[in-house]
Amino acid sequence: MSSSPTKPTNATSKHIPELDGVRGLAILLVTLYRFSRDIPIDTRLGGLLHDALTLGSRGVELFFVLSGFLITGVLLDAKSTTNRYRNFLARRSLRIFPLYFVALTIFVVIIPILTGRDNPFEQATDKQFYLWTYLTNVHMSLAGQWNFGRLDHFWSLAVEEHFYLIWPTIIFTVPNRWLLRVATIGFVVCLSSRIAFAAMSQNDVATDVFSFFRFDAMLIGAMLIIHQRTRSDGNDRTVGINRLRIGLVVTALATLAIALFNRRFLTAAETAFPVTFALLIAVVLRPESRMNLGRLFRSSLLRSLGKYSYAMYVFQSPLIPLVAMLPSSMSVFERFGGDDSIIAHLCYIAFMFLLTYGIALLSWHILEKHCLRLKRHFKVA
Repeated sequence: MSSSPTKPTNATSKHIPELDGVRGLAILLVTLYRFSRDIPIDTRLGGLLHDALTLGSRGVELFFVLSGFLITGVLLDAKSTTNRYRNFLARRSLRIFPLYFVALTIFVVIIPILTGRDNPFEQATDKQFYLWTYLTNVHMSLAGQWNFGRLDHFWSLAVEEHFYLIWPTIIFTVPNRWLLRVATIGFVVCLSSRIAFAAMSQNDVATDVFSFFRFDAMLIGAMLIIHQRTRSDGNDRTVGINRLRIGLVVTALATLAIALFNRRFLTAAETAFPVTFALLIAVVLRPESRMNLGRLFRSSLLRSLGKYSYAMYVFQSPLIPLVAMLPSSMSVFERFGGDDSIIAHLCYIAFMFLLTYGIALLSWHILEKHCLRLKRHFKVA
């Protein structure tokens, strides 16, 4: 995937443990957000917990930045190889399609048959054409609504799939010396288009989910790896680690301030968070960070979450209505938590987190790892 920790900027053909940890952080944030949306806010503690965990929704942007970084590295490695388009798309398909389509079959085919009128995925079942064709976010954008129920989260998978269809052509056709400029121009165009749309339209859903409006996050990741790959050109423009750390702290504080205002500010947060995450990745990958921040992201917990993050993301939201269908499911946590509903919800979050992780573990061993072994037939470098 990327270079070794000692020389992280030279290649992406080797595995970087720290990036598994970054992915683990992303799924940790998203999962805590997903299961905490019903925390009561009638107390100060409840309100603080709700606000803090709600920030976890920004884990999706961390996924976007990381995807742009890793995929661009893979494409750069494959640029001079034969069958590069076929091999890249085949490898992406083996990673994404099997689990996605198996999950869709469960959610919009099997469960509706088993539950009949009590189908918890009725909204998605009625519009399943858009799910099968990765057009979920397009339908949402045109309708201006979150209208796939507990499968709304598949909009982000559609965004990534659209990026995978477009970006390889640009990487393979544009000379390396021009790639950073092209990525930067693309970032500015996507960002400007989203801001202009937000200023002229009341369709907040489109600004959140339409692919072109969200490509800027992936392009930030792409810009980072392109800069790292091309910086040793006789004119080393490397930014010092101290400046990177200062930049990370400043952008993180500014981003949190924007988020705490809980206003859109013409989608400022949609740019501020990816910039912060890109700086985080840049700091983590510097050799100077190996003994502190790098150690955190090499932890077994974060790396394990990163390994199973895809299945966790796919299953976490659909599990909410499925668990709710069990008799007195929430009352179990209420009894365990006594009269404190916050404790009951924290117990619920812990239970759902472990359940999601367990299902992702099964998914990996039953399906995903067997599909990934087929990648050996489609080498990209």
